[in-house]
Amino acid sequence: MTARSKSRRDKNNRIRRAKNKQKELKKLKKTLGMIDEDGMEIMEKVKEITEQQKKKEEEEKIKNEAMEDIIREETKEQGAETEEYIELEHQESKVKHRYNTKTKRDQFGQYPVWYNAKKERKKQLLKEGKIKKKRGRPGRKMHFIDQTCNWRNIV
Repeated sequence: MTARSKSRRDKNNRIRRAKNKQKELKKLKKTLGMIDEDGMEIMEKVKEITEQQKKKEEEEKIKNEAMEDIIREETKEQGAETEEYIELEHQESKVKHRYNTKTKRDQFGQYPVWYNAKKERKKQLLKEGKIKKKRGRPGRKMHFIDQTCNWRNIV
């Protein structure tokens, strides 16, 4: 192919692309659902709806925070809340955890990562009285001695 015919073909392709650009764009928007049958844009309506939803969510969030603050103040006045809490934010998920210093649990009932679950289970069983706490190390037992034997006099 010569350079002249190649440049002519490219020129004609540019003209054809410019002419069909509007028609293709409209067709693409229709397939993506951005415009309806009449050619009216749906995205503007969708944006308005999402903005309204965001405003409602923000208002609800502010209401909830205000209610929590009121409840906290009321419980502090009554003296019901004597437990201390530590607030930490998880680095990866950005979720705020509020740990109780006494029970070591957060608001979701989960223990911190560094906390040993087996130890906690053992503590819980001790509280319930299902297991007994072991006394120190018993050492070696001398099996040949029984209660009838007078071993103290021998030594």
